[in-house]
Amino acid sequence: MNALKETKKKHLLAILKYLYLHNSSTMNELVENLQLSQPSIRNMVRILQEKQLIQEIGNDFSSGGRCPTRFALNEKNYLILCLYIQVDKVIYQVRSFSEIKKEDTLFYQEEEELKKIIRQLVDKNEVHCCQIAVEGIVYEDEYVTDHQNILKKHHWVKDIKKEIDLPIQFQNDVKMIHQGCYFTYQQDATYYLYINEVGIGSSYFYKEEPLYGNTGIMGEIGLISFKGKTINQRIRECQSQDEFNELLGLLVSMIFTMLDPTRLELSLDLKWNYEEKIIKNILNKIDKNCLD
Repeated sequence: MNALKETKKKHLLAILKYLYLHNSSTMNELVENLQLSQPSIRNMVRILQEKQLIQEIGNDFSSGGRCPTRFALNEKNYLILCLYIQVDKVIYQVRSFSEIKKEDTLFYQEEEELKKIIRQLVDKNEVHCCQIAVEGIVYEDEYVTDHQNILKKHHWVKDIKKEIDLPIQFQNDVKMIHQGCYFTYQQDATYYLYINEVGIGSSYFYKEEPLYGNTGIMGEIGLISFKGKTINQRIRECQSQDEFNELLGLLVSMIFTMLDPTRLELSLDLKWNYEEKIIKNILNKIDKNCLD
């Protein structure tokens, strides 16, 4: 029974995802593109309509009159609170699929104050779901940060999930960004590498899902030791562009030789520059070594 429920849930999510990516669809288009039977699609569309998650937006007779009704997501029921939690601040957006309704940055000192801010944002904006992105290693409802070379465990998300009666997606910040990139270019086996003054985060997306590993540590490439210190520490203590180029070259080499992604997204938020010729030279060497 549980397997059937999971399959049904997967198919319902597939319909919602297709409508999100294509704005709207007829039932016939859903059948053709999701490779499910028409009775199954019809039944699931009815369920989603009853829950007011999708709505009819008109008719499309281009298919010759077969199932001409066109469906789209019912946008008024998808108001999302997006939270990016940093050491002392919350960057938030209240948004629908098509526009940002509100955005701001709020500051906090203690995690009790942070929880109060989140509860107030949920109540004030009457949102339907909440996304929480955090810096650090996420495992279940906890996360660990590695700031100032000190590992610290955070438990407050457990409390928020008990206090707020909403669907909550809790995710590492880089994996959350990467998920948005995936929905943009729909390309599998991709890697996202983010570097700022504090350190490094990364994500590998495979078969429509970010990979976590056994304890959520997958992607924390900055914890790898290099010359007696972690790469995160090396980034924090970096003193020159040449030193940064060496570290970035090492990271890119590891990513391409270990995972061989189809695409690498690189985001830098620090004073050192991205020097394209350095990276191209590294990739050319990798290709040459593979072909020789």
